[in-house]
Amino acid sequence: MVSGTRRLLTFRTTAAKVEESEKRLAKLREENEQLRRELEYKRSPEFVEREIREKLGLVKKGEAIVILPKENDERRMTNDERKKNTPNYIKWWKLFFGG
Repeated sequence: MVSGTRRLLTFRTTAAKVEESEKRLAKLREENEQLRRELEYKRSPEFVEREIREKLGLVKKGEAIVILPKENDERRMTNDERKKNTPNYIKWWKLFFGG
């Protein structure tokens, strides 16, 4: 009876390990498939062209690059634009006390 109980416990722990290993294997297979698709995409001409355009800033013949300034870039703002961004209390102070 003791031997049978031990075998049953061993069987349960072994079955749990097998189930856990099967889940891990399924997850690894899924990850492997995802990596395979990513590798396939990265070998494609579309990926190469996108990387060249983004990282090196190259364009095709006949294309033009447009670089938009950031909204809060103080160096590129005109005096009128800076006045618009100045808080009202400072504008009032300058109006009454100069500066």
